[in-house]
Amino acid sequence: MPTIDKDNKETATRGTPLLKRLALFFAAGAVLGSVFDGMHANHDVLAYLPSEVMFARLAWWVPPEFGAGGLLAGLAPWMIPPSLFRPLASPIGSDKPSKRVAWTQLAAALAIYGASSVLPYYARLSTGTTSAVLGLMFGGTWFATNRRPAALAACAVVGLAGSGWEALLCALGKFRYVHPDALGGGLVTHWIFWIWAGAALGGAHLAACYTAPFHLAASKAKREEESKKKIEL
Repeated sequence: MPTIDKDNKETATRGTPLLKRLALFFAAGAVLGSVFDGMHANHDVLAYLPSEVMFARLAWWVPPEFGAGGLLAGLAPWMIPPSLFRPLASPIGSDKPSKRVAWTQLAAALAIYGASSVLPYYARLSTGTTSAVLGLMFGGTWFATNRRPAALAACAVVGLAGSGWEALLCALGKFRYVHPDALGGGLVTHWIFWIWAGAALGGAHLAACYTAPFHLAASKAKREEESKKKIEL
């Protein structure tokens, strides 16, 4: 039976919870994304190719796509420079992440996502009015929980990047928005920007709470090892 030395055993022990947490980020993205995108598909916001629809008017690739998005959120501490990640991962008046605030931000992001289906379909609000309401919801969440200009800028970048990704998929014919507008490049409805921005705010903060500690521990261990080698030399 293979044996593991003490150092490798400690590494494996640290790695297992991280993999489980990243798997949870993937699963959460797949489930929540499918549920709320299903609301879009069933409330005349968007439509997928009939040949690719598998259930609830959703294409077969929707759950893994949103799962990948959740995984990227979990990996944010490794992918985003600390100078940009820190403002996203700190609530008002503190430089440390807060699980309570992070879950509040996620709930607000899901409320924005849900409202983007309800407002046009049931309240019959125009695209512009819907966008204004969603923007106020996001802005209110940012003001109540963060208030850092750098975080606002980072969310804007994610909002634009996410909108661009969806526009690309539409251009490739993978799905279509029922009411695309000029601000969405004639491919998407421009208020999806607020959904992506809200997801960035909550997702990064959740990563700071649940996966960033592993990144920090690994970075600290690496620095200590490098210092040890320099002393030995």
